[in-house]
Amino acid sequence: MADNEYEQPETVEAVPDASEGLVKLGSILMGRFSVYKKDRAPAEEQWLKNLRQYLGQYDPDYESSLAPETSRAYPKRTRVKCVSMVSRLMSLLFPAGERNWSLTASAVPSVPAETLIEALNEWRRQNPEVAPTQSILDQLVLDVAKASAEAQQKAIEDQLKDVNPYDSCDYETLVRRVVHSAVLYGPGVVKGPMVISDRMSRFKLDEQGVVQVVEVDALRPYFEFVPCWNYYPDMSASSFEQMEGEFQRHVYSRAQLLQLAEREDFDGDLIRVLVDNNPEGNYERYNYENLLQTLGGQAATAVKETSKFELIEYWGSAPAKLLRKAGLDIAEDVRGEVRYNAWLLCGRIVKLGENPFPFGTKVYHQFVFEEDEVNLMGSGLPPIMRDSQLAVSSFARMLVDNASTVCGPNVEVDLDLLSPSQTNHQIKPFKVWLREGGQTNQRAVSSISFNSHIPELLSAIQRFDQFADSETFVSPVTGGDVEGVPGEALRTTGGASMIYGNAALPFKDIVRNFDRFTVSVINALVHWNREFHVDSDKMQGDVRPVARGATTLMAKEVRAFALDQLATTIREDERIYLRPQNLLRERLKVRDLPLDELLASEEEVVAQQQAQQQAQQQAQEQQAQMIAAQLKEMNADTMKALSQAQKNLDNGDVAVMKTLLEALQNGTSPEQLLAIAQRTAEGRQGAGGQPPAPQLAQVPG
Repeated sequence: MADNEYEQPETVEAVPDASEGLVKLGSILMGRFSVYKKDRAPAEEQWLKNLRQYLGQYDPDYESSLAPETSRAYPKRTRVKCVSMVSRLMSLLFPAGERNWSLTASAVPSVPAETLIEALNEWRRQNPEVAPTQSILDQLVLDVAKASAEAQQKAIEDQLKDVNPYDSCDYETLVRRVVHSAVLYGPGVVKGPMVISDRMSRFKLDEQGVVQVVEVDALRPYFEFVPCWNYYPDMSASSFEQMEGEFQRHVYSRAQLLQLAEREDFDGDLIRVLVDNNPEGNYERYNYENLLQTLGGQAATAVKETSKFELIEYWGSAPAKLLRKAGLDIAEDVRGEVRYNAWLLCGRIVKLGENPFPFGTKVYHQFVFEEDEVNLMGSGLPPIMRDSQLAVSSFARMLVDNASTVCGPNVEVDLDLLSPSQTNHQIKPFKVWLREGGQTNQRAVSSISFNSHIPELLSAIQRFDQFADSETFVSPVTGGDVEGVPGEALRTTGGASMIYGNAALPFKDIVRNFDRFTVSVINALVHWNREFHVDSDKMQGDVRPVARGATTLMAKEVRAFALDQLATTIREDERIYLRPQNLLRERLKVRDLPLDELLASEEEVVAQQQAQQQAQQQAQEQQAQMIAAQLKEMNADTMKALSQAQKNLDNGDVAVMKTLLEALQNGTSPEQLLAIAQRTAEGRQGAGGQPPAPQLAQVPG
């Protein structure tokens, strides 16, 4: 045994006594863990095969069957397919500027009585003289549920931006690890939401309405990725929902374990005693861990590693009576199964607590790449194309061996014709061969040639590559290679996107499997916010998570065309039924444009609307002022014209009277005078008010 970092204590400290019920529960859980570990062994063997295939290494039994001194070529086709699959799935599951989930209020929501009473009191304060009707009350329930859905969605969006404060990663980064694990092994597992405490400052109004800044202890949820190697489900169940429980294996250092002992929810005294009594730790490497270390290029270490500790975490349910005897505080009126969580160290329970979430809410969320009826953990991508990968590897080895035989020189040497001084028979450039015997029709060194099968082998490799494409639905187009696509289809952005969209259609079932994972995660966050959020009273509505991953499989150009057609063909009387902001948002999303950068916030929209209203008001005022000025100018011109017309009329009347007087003096008859007056009036109207020159009638002498 290697030298220990910590010396063996002279005396072993006595382990604190535990209740009989707690000891019994610990014994039950350790026995169950042994069963789960044994049942998972076949899956571990398959995972090791998948990993070797991904890394381009032959299985030990397969490699031992290969002839010595032959090629060990292993083209990593599986790795290319896995990387392409992960990249394509992430592109489908997380489109730019769009969530792959949403929250909606239930059609017939169930809202807590306290929340309904508060909503009814608020409605009565706003409508003091209105008597509530049944339709008003039903609408009030729906409004409460919708407000809760909006509050929940806003809170969850913020929580998913930093799902693991210890790793400082967002939800998309966490999911990529899950997707990679599912593609490679079959299952991808996430654990959560767990709780972390954080101090935050908030505004608060006191009884007098004065604004105060207070600091509160706010709880925050976080998730963590669980490698499938550390996850032990109930393999006897046909689905994850039917499992009796599930285990997670943790390996902690001595320092980490002592930090765990400082937490209030753990039995710190028991942990410290177990650490002191086991200075070498209780962690022993499993067989698969040694094999993983070998695959990583590291030498396998001793079976036992110094100062490491193995903790077993369990989530499941048990009869309330059993948990009460184990010391869990459960009300006496509770009957049946109770969900709980337990941590074990050296076979002793160091933590026991009740699961705060209701039945149906998961703590471990699984994404299975391809489900089957014989394996709870499903299957990854490598087994699907294993035969094609091995066939490509076989033909690649033949190709290398045949090429080395054909390209490398093979000669036949007649030693009887060589000079005895020719002791070095190695072939190298500028070599001089010495011969004797005098025979001229025979060569001492003759070249031997072998048939080349390189074209046939290359064709076979290409054929099995095509088999792998059809088996996995991962074609070169999926990985971004459009070499085989006609250039006509790639001349437009829409044509290229349609090609990529059609290449993604076979992933529909995989995306639907991920949608179940999404619903599980969001549903757990909904229940967490109802229980632990600082504004939990606003989160009590009946909401349902909706996964939207499958909707991204439609070609974006088809959706974009439909949205553009709707925006241009809708009638004005129909626009009142549409939400313009949502229509604009959808038109931007379908083009993969960054909504956060392009769309203005609500405050900016309000400011722009106010600015537009002010600009319109100023424009109207300026226009009114211009019209008033024009009217004033027109009035002035009119008055001037009227004055001139009046002056002209006055001058005209004087001229008429003068003409008439002259006519009378000349002896003109009354009839002729009347005719002269009429002609003068008609002439004045025809000249716009200007009097024509009077024409006197000729009076006979």
